Amino acid sequence: MTISTTQRPGRLLAAALALLLLPLAVHARIIDLRTSEEISERQLAERLGKQDVVLLGELHDNPRHHALRGQLIARIAGVRTTVVAEHLPAPSKVVLGSSVLADLEAAGFSAEGWGWPLHQSLFDGIRAVGLPVVGGNLPAGFSKQLMARGEDALPPPLNAAYRQAALSAAALRTLDADLVSGHCGKLPDRYLAPMRLVQRATDISMAHALLDNRPSVLVAGNGHVRKDYGVPQVLNALAPALTVSAVGFYEKDGDRDSLELIQSLAGRYDYVWLTDGAERSDPCENFKLQ
Repeated sequence: MTISTTQRPGRLLAAALALLLLPLAVHARIIDLRTSEEISERQLAERLGKQDVVLLGELHDNPRHHALRGQLIARIAGVRTTVVAEHLPAPSKVVLGSSVLADLEAAGFSAEGWGWPLHQSLFDGIRAVGLPVVGGNLPAGFSKQLMARGEDALPPPLNAAYRQAALSAAALRTLDADLVSGHCGKLPDRYLAPMRLVQRATDISMAHALLDNRPSVLVAGNGHVRKDYGVPQVLNALAPALTVSAVGFYEKDGDRDSLELIQSLAGRYDYVWLTDGAERSDPCENFKLQ
């Protein structure tokens, strides 16, 4: 589960393939949010390569984000690195071979749900360096159990981590506000607590996958890699000695707007990678709560 209302994209094959031919770093900026310093992709790769766990966000419907992450993972990965993917249920495992899509689908990937070939450049980059991929998301159908039964549906390992990694009151307010805005302000109050639980359980599931497969890299939506209420917060609670870096991937919109965005993201991530935007219609125009 991801908070963004742009999480189920519809992208044409021709557009995705054409993008792979473009210089990926053109018109992109990388900012170290701790120092406000602009850095190069090489500098980012050097810093991330020293971490136990690296978390790479995304806007699900921006193909540039997937292509950039694919090439970044190829640069920072060691021979023992495992990629944990939001796009697959835990504990599925896959070694990408000649048919990337077939290998992913065998592990539970939904081509329709994730708008394939939108993520092809990401997984092609992972395949190019021979890295294994494991699922980090909740098992199929488990979200419905959480929505229906609440915390009683949490198995002991998730339940223990859920309590150990309890959010602060401020982080809870932020998460709730993002859940509401991510559903175009149309989320009924009765759904807020169950959806918050699903979000937290998903983050804990991905954190467990990262801890079980260190050194590891997570690829997931920006909401999942936030330091205040996402996977980094869980990792800090469960394994505070780990070195962890989170990179948000966002879209720039003019110098002034980009500066305001950078300032707003301080504290949420360690780095932000700003790219050109993806073409999309207003996700709230015909939004209906499912």
